[in-house]
Amino acid sequence: MTVFKKNTYKIDIMSEYSRPCSFDSDDEGKRQSTTSRLYEEMIQLIESGEWEVGGSIPSERTLMQQFQVSRIAVREALSMLRALGVLDISHGRSTTVRKMSSETLSKLFPLMLSMEGEQSLSHVFEVRCGLELQTARLAAQKRTADNLNRLTDLAQKFDSFDTDTPESIESDHQFHVQIAKATGNPLFWVLLNVLGSYVKFAQRESGKHDPEQHRRASQAHYEILQAITDRDPARAQACMERHLRDAHHVSNL
Repeated sequence: MTVFKKNTYKIDIMSEYSRPCSFDSDDEGKRQSTTSRLYEEMIQLIESGEWEVGGSIPSERTLMQQFQVSRIAVREALSMLRALGVLDISHGRSTTVRKMSSETLSKLFPLMLSMEGEQSLSHVFEVRCGLELQTARLAAQKRTADNLNRLTDLAQKFDSFDTDTPESIESDHQFHVQIAKATGNPLFWVLLNVLGSYVKFAQRESGKHDPEQHRRASQAHYEILQAITDRDPARAQACMERHLRDAHHVSNL
């Protein structure tokens, strides 16, 4: 007959039941940390060109061995990249790196800002000034009749609203993008389009809906448009700077 020692049996049972609770919590945190680290390292491989655009990336098994992580961590990191449009994952085929479109960048930009910590409107304003003062100047030099027609339509569309709405915010953004397109340099409007995704989000979240500010912004659009029409680079740049500074001042109130 087997004799159980009561105290020893009790301790063993307590030990067995306590382990999963403690380890499950720790394991979940470690897994999430591993996935985040793996995701960032994969992004760096793409940025460095080691994983070439259009090329296949290593298999799951190879990635597990290379990074010394579990299959779950690999699949979660790959899924995150797929959701951002960075990877093309198809069943029965190798996973490939997709070309980074402006749409992909617009998804990545807010994420990168959030990973850096506090999202600063002042930082975005500084970048916008550096970018848009130049686009306004170049647009005044290089604009075409078609550019002017598009800018006029967008200025009038924005002016048709009395205050900020999702539609007016989008028409405002497109007005600035169209100025960038008028430069003839595709990098300007791609960068502005990406940056604009964060600007539009900040505008929607501010909830100010100030009719007077909307009127001033509309007037500024017409002033910028007139300077571009007149092929006056210095005036176009000055009008753009006043417009951006006014918008930034209001957003910080």
